[in-house]
Amino acid sequence: MKKMVILHIIIGIGVVVQAQKYYISNLYMYDMFLMNPANAGSDKDCYSFGLFYQNQWLGMEDSPTTQIFNAQGPLSKSLGFGTYVYNDRNGNMKEFGLHQSLSYEVLLGKSRRHISKLAFGLAFSVEQSSIDESNFQNNTTIIDPLIHGGISSGWGYNSNAGVIFMYDDYHIGFSVTNMLNQTNPLYKGDGEPGLPMDWHLFLSGMYKVVDRDVFLEPMVMVRGNSETDKRVDLSLKGTFPTPNPMYALWGLVAYRRTMDDNFGKSLGMAATMGVNYQRISLGLEYQLGLTRAQLEYGSAYQLVLRYTICNNLKHHAIPCSEARKNKKSRYSGMIWY
Repeated sequence: MKKMVILHIIIGIGVVVQAQKYYISNLYMYDMFLMNPANAGSDKDCYSFGLFYQNQWLGMEDSPTTQIFNAQGPLSKSLGFGTYVYNDRNGNMKEFGLHQSLSYEVLLGKSRRHISKLAFGLAFSVEQSSIDESNFQNNTTIIDPLIHGGISSGWGYNSNAGVIFMYDDYHIGFSVTNMLNQTNPLYKGDGEPGLPMDWHLFLSGMYKVVDRDVFLEPMVMVRGNSETDKRVDLSLKGTFPTPNPMYALWGLVAYRRTMDDNFGKSLGMAATMGVNYQRISLGLEYQLGLTRAQLEYGSAYQLVLRYTICNNLKHHAIPCSEARKNKKSRYSGMIWY
């Protein structure tokens, strides 16, 4: 029984360590600065504010749930910021944290048809983690010295860095997360796994369908670290017009695969459907986990809400590509003239 109790603790903590990265790795498709701080405030004409609510394993008691608020925008023509505050609960584990990103953008070249830029970013994060052990032993008569029956907590901090090269609507970026060793005493005990440094490489673009106000945004993200944890994410976001120029529909599909086991294994898929109304964007995401545990215990739902304030857009439902910002156009609701 003692071994089972200890195993329960180790598994619980291990799951939470993964969960600390879980909500970040599933939200960067909406806000890239969560993964690469060089993207913070990259749109120098807009300020955006977002709310995210995620719930996994519906129907299970104390199922994992996460709430995030973030904001980003320009500080000047070259500087940008990105901030998010999160609250995560996974069974007996809880975590609350703050993440602050700053970016600096350099204009490499600009002509009538093309523009190229290079952005650098740094980020600092602080977290408060706790574990409630009051119900670990329940009515058992076995006493485990590792369990004191109260609430253990600890504070930790870390930093990230990144760089992005932008050419018109095409981006390539590289970032490093967890640049510091584990600083949270809650995860520094004997037998605790280390905190490896992660690196991320992404390629993205934006394509407009000819003679239609349809935008497609494909992205490839490759992640790795010093341990056997290499993953590839493929995603595609689309924005589609409606007869009313104040509204637009959008959707996103994503696929994740680990590359550690021979030819790799599928980890999960996700699909999001949403609507834009002027400055407001609302979406609902369904995440289907493809591992044995995820298929057994269920998948996850995520609600995405965003409010954007832009200085140069008359109609906010349809995005404006970087290459076309300085070109005069008139939007009729379905076609750009």
